[in-house]
Amino acid sequence: MIHIYLCEDDSRQLLRWKTIIEKYLLMNSTESQLYCAVSDPDQLLLIRKKSKVTGLYFLDIDLHADKNGIELAQEIRKYDPRGYIVFVTTHSEMAVLTFKYKVEAMDFIIKDEVQTLPEQICGCIKNAEINYKAQLISANRLLTIKIDKNSLVLDQDDIVAITTSEDNHKVVVHTKNGIRQTTGSLKEIHTTLNDSFFQCSRSAIINFKHVLKFSKEDGCLIMDNKERYTVSVRMIGKVQKAMRGFLESKGINA
Repeated sequence: MIHIYLCEDDSRQLLRWKTIIEKYLLMNSTESQLYCAVSDPDQLLLIRKKSKVTGLYFLDIDLHADKNGIELAQEIRKYDPRGYIVFVTTHSEMAVLTFKYKVEAMDFIIKDEVQTLPEQICGCIKNAEINYKAQLISANRLLTIKIDKNSLVLDQDDIVAITTSEDNHKVVVHTKNGIRQTTGSLKEIHTTLNDSFFQCSRSAIINFKHVLKFSKEDGCLIMDNKERYTVSVRMIGKVQKAMRGFLESKGINA
């Protein structure tokens, strides 16, 4: 998942960026979200501090605020060192400053090129998603599922659980943002998951990273999205052992 942030002090320009991005998200199979669209750089930083998700930032340089876009990008780097930063501005001569201040901009878009602006913004989103997918692969966190005729890339860290569906030959993927239904079986999908996942019953695989509490007495796992999953009687001991091993591997006292 990528969170998209916009910072532009011209309300008409900001609305145009939002419209372009919302259309892209509607027309493409993606987990990316338009997360923030503001004119105040300090407001963007406050919102950024509350998220742990990789961001894609479209920033105007001349913001008529205490911080310009390049200074804002420097602050963003403190919270999101691997995020993707794109400057959208009329000041093409300022491109060199992005190297001077070491903000590692992914792209530099000129506002005055009105006809190509949608293509350039959408191109930046596509490139960020391609790069993000490569990161997930290298970290063993990628899961690609089929939604109708489209493929959807998921970060396994965002998956809370995977359960059987009422529809035959389908499973339901529960993420922090909702649910997705895809073809397959729990057995098939389990082989593609990393060691954060454990099958707690015939109908559910859970992600230990999202477990808030395991009640052995009730045979129940309580997840951080408030969902609850029953652990089958024969799996209670195995879940307890596997969870202890997972926590120890992360340096957490069980």
